[in-house]
Amino acid sequence: MIIAKKKHFKLIEINKSKKFMFNFIIKQIPNSIFSKLNFFFFDSIIKKKIIKLYLIKKKKNLSAIITTTTFDNYILLKKEIIKYLLLNPFTIILNFFFFIDLIYRDSNQVNCKQKSKYLHLLHLIIFKKDFLKNSLKFKDNLVNFFFKIIVKKNNANFFYLCYERNNYKAHKYYKRNKFVTYKKNKKTIFIKKRII
Repeated sequence: MIIAKKKHFKLIEINKSKKFMFNFIIKQIPNSIFSKLNFFFFDSIIKKKIIKLYLIKKKKNLSAIITTTTFDNYILLKKEIIKYLLLNPFTIILNFFFFIDLIYRDSNQVNCKQKSKYLHLLHLIIFKKDFLKNSLKFKDNLVNFFFKIIVKKNNANFFYLCYERNNYKAHKYYKRNKFVTYKKNKKTIFIKKRII
């Protein structure tokens, strides 16, 4: 379903994932927990509307992938992941240290009095090829325009997320777009931004 358009780009909400989208996510963000799960799990939580999947397209070309979840659905997502892992213990054994590390880096600290106003940005993948003829400012403004649409659609005011300290590409992007750090640990930076 097309939600918004700007220039030659459109924002689309997808209710059923396709495997190539999942593959893009785990390839571009290998530290995502979904890289240790499978496509069928990912697709099931989209169908259950625990997370929402958005695409930015330029004509038929895929320009960006965005996934989000609400504060309450983030807690539900963790329960679904635990349930999946209990049914698939071999996944835990194969990725034991990854999951131990994940426990230490995970945080969901936001203003509890306004938790309904916070939207968790799980994944943001932008493909450069569709922006080669555009300036960096144009790309940032376009993504921020669609961010506002997504936040408003979910009756929220804030995006919050985390990324690894060694992810310099993410660090440059979020710093340039004025996301604010609210917590750090040895490996992870936690940021948020009020979207107006």
